[in-house]
This record gives sequence, C-alpha cells and structure tokens, in this order.
Amino acid sequence: MKMKEISLVVVLILAGFITNGVVVHADDHEHEDKKHEKYKEYKDYKDDDDDDDEKYYYDDEEEGETYYFQDAVSEKGTWNIWTRTVAADKEVLPFTSSQKVTLKVEGTNKEQSFFVIPKDGEFFVPGKAVAQVLGAKVTFYKASKILDIQYQENELIFRAGTNVVYDNNMKTPSPAQAFYVNEELYVPISTITNGLGYIAEWQESNQTFVCQPITN
Repeated sequence: MKMKEISLVVVLILAGFITNGVVVHADDHEHEDKKHEKYKEYKDYKDDDDDDDEKYYYDDEEEGETYYFQDAVSEKGTWNIWTRTVAADKEVLPFTSSQKVTLKVEGTNKEQSFFVIPKDGEFFVPGKAVAQVLGAKVTFYKASKILDIQYQENELIFRAGTNVVYDNNMKTPSPAQAFYVNEELYVPISTITNGLGYIAEWQESNQTFVCQPITN
C-alpha cells in the first residue's frame, strides 16, 4: 500500500512539470509561456514556395536561429536600411567605438539617450528603449530573452542569439544577431526603426540619431 502511495506522489510531481507532453522549464515564468511557445512554433516555419536555390537556410541549434547566405547578395549593407537580407559587404559606420548618443523623433519632443554598440558593421541599440521612444508597446520576456514590439498594425519579435526577426509573423533575416547585455536586448537600429516605419539619420554635430517617418 505504501509503495502505491509513493508511486502516486511521484506521478503527481511529474505531472506538475509536464503538460500535454511539453516540459515546463523552471526559468520560464507563466506569463512568458505563450510568447515563448509562439517563438518555438515560428522556429519550424517554412514558406510553401521555398525552393532549392534559396539564399538562406535555417540552422536549428541550441544557440538559436541563424540565417546564412549561400550566394553573395548584390546590394551593399547599409546601417540604417533594413534590406531583409544578409549582406556580405557593408558600408563603413560613421563611428566605430561604443558611445552614448541621443535618439530623437523629428518634429516632436520625443528623445532618449543610451549607449550604442557598433558591431558586425551595424549599430546596435537597446530595442526596448528605442521602441518606446517611437511610441510602440513593448514586452520583454527576460527568461527566454524575447522582445515583442507592437506599433499600430506592426509587430516585431526579436530573440537574443538570433539574426531572425518575426516581422508581422513573417520569418525575416536581420543583418546581424541580437544580443543580451546589461539587462537589455540589443538589436540593429535598421531593423527596429524601419520595422516601425522610420529611418534613422546620423547627425555628427550633436551626436544624435534623428528618426523620421518613411514615406512611400
């Protein structure tokens, strides 16, 4: 009888960690589960019209998703324009050392200062801070290091250790991998500004990125 009771306790404990066959990780809080599972679902996403000569393929390893280029893209990488490709060649950045700068929205009093990190031919900025300056709603899931940004009808999802952005549910290449440092998720400035309908220009005289709406 005792053995049966012990077996029942063990089963109940295991049931607490396994739900519908999915193991619940201790570092993923309950409020993060939905977005974490959503990203995991995206990881297996593949366009129906993908073909053999696709430039990019998906590497599903523990460190995260990665797009690689098999054929050199023709356009030159530009730090403030998100071409939705992985460029082999990138232009020279206006500055190459990490420094504190200001980001300002043209025609408004919205601005914020933060550290920018030049890396891999891109300017990396704290995604949450930039999104908030641009007026977006931001949710950061710390355990899974996923940043979910919503602005009007646009949604961007970033994850640390990947160069994949989910742009309105579409799996899209980012020019470089996002990374987590100082409790911030840093992303290329082009992906977050262009993705929310803006383009950033660098003003050397006052050390400021000025964002203005992209006009069609």
